[in-house]
Amino acid sequence: MILLQRLAGAVLGIALFAAALIFTSVILAIAALVAIAAWAWLWWRTRHLRREVQRRGGAVVEGEFRVEPEARLDDKSR
Repeated sequence: MILLQRLAGAVLGIALFAAALIFTSVILAIAALVAIAAWAWLWWRTRHLRREVQRRGGAVVEGEFRVEPEARLDDKSR
């Protein structure tokens, strides 16, 4: 009886392990498909920006900046 229980436990353990591997592979495949779909959507939405950069011959960085005075911890004037 003990041998039969151990054998049944081993078979059940192997079956559950196989089911977990299958479940994990399905979840990973779905996650990969979602990631590929998100990348494709982002690539499609930014295609006009890539064309504009190529047309201008490189990247154009535009913006404003302001130089802030350096703050010190021992400065009592603030």
